[in-house]
Amino acid sequence: MSIYDTILNDDYSWPEEFGEVPLKLDSSIIKKLDPEYVAFFDEILCQRPDILETHKFPVAKTKAGGNVIPGQAPAMKVAKTFDFKIPRKYTSGESPIDARVFVPTGEKPASGWPCTVWYHGGGWVLGNISTENSYCTHLAELAKCIVITIDYRLAPEFPFPACVNDAFEALLYVMENAADMDIDNTRVCPAGSSAGGNLAATMTHKYATSSFAKHLPPLRFQMMIVPVTDNTATDKTMISWKENEKTPQLPATKMLWYRKIYLPEAGTTLSDPESSPLFYPNESFKNVPPAFIAAAECDVLRSEAEAYHDKLKSNGIASEIVIYKGVPHTAMVMNERLTQGANLVRDTIESVRAAFYR
Repeated sequence: MSIYDTILNDDYSWPEEFGEVPLKLDSSIIKKLDPEYVAFFDEILCQRPDILETHKFPVAKTKAGGNVIPGQAPAMKVAKTFDFKIPRKYTSGESPIDARVFVPTGEKPASGWPCTVWYHGGGWVLGNISTENSYCTHLAELAKCIVITIDYRLAPEFPFPACVNDAFEALLYVMENAADMDIDNTRVCPAGSSAGGNLAATMTHKYATSSFAKHLPPLRFQMMIVPVTDNTATDKTMISWKENEKTPQLPATKMLWYRKIYLPEAGTTLSDPESSPLFYPNESFKNVPPAFIAAAECDVLRSEAEAYHDKLKSNGIASEIVIYKGVPHTAMVMNERLTQGANLVRDTIESVRAAFYR
């Protein structure tokens, strides 16, 4: 049976035996990987099936454990951090949306701080507003912007499109209430990593066409790190799915595990532009803001990032993509141990700062 036809167990685990610890890098990928990553794998990750084989555990167990990936740089000091709740105005849901705000040090610009609305990674299944605190502090402090990270609802309890609705509700709230939050809503950027990059891209299309946003300024920029853009992708349609099928941390089977939990009805939900923003029509692409995309060479999702960049460019939108050599999907949160991870963090933050202050 093809991996694409796999049926998950009742506890949402992937039906495959665990590997023997210490786990090993697959022979198809090891020569492509940066020596720094290989050393980190052999030192730490090989002993961590909870990180490398997340998809083989019951999803409830993984959620309870937090699944924090080692290798992240410490958080930076910012002026203040606080949590608040975003009330629902445009979308349905039983409760408000939790959010966390990171305010940079320094003097607030006269028009208010620029703002990045951040959507965390985790395959629409894992993660929360604490998962990428380190990156958010670096982004706030070094790009000199307020960062608001959104605790959107997760599958399997809340499959597609719950998180899309939460992400859009949060973006509209920031744009409408900017003055009360010391934010300049002419300088707002949706951004995110992995599933969060998927949401950030989707938000730019929804915002550009929504009647709810017609009275609001356009978005200034979009920034996506290793984003999912095509939930129909296979090894037949995207070359990186074939080249990097056995890559560590996000092998094809794990990406499919996320997809099957987030989009359990499959069918047209896989190609719905709100789950796969690559499928928005050209006319929609013509209306989104400029972009910076960070992709990892040894990531199954690399080709999707490249295809999204190409579609932006072909529709006249300024877009830059950088592909970080020799690293897998999780380079962003391994920036203390990987030079390429540190480069990715630096470049993504510089792209946002330049967009805000040019």
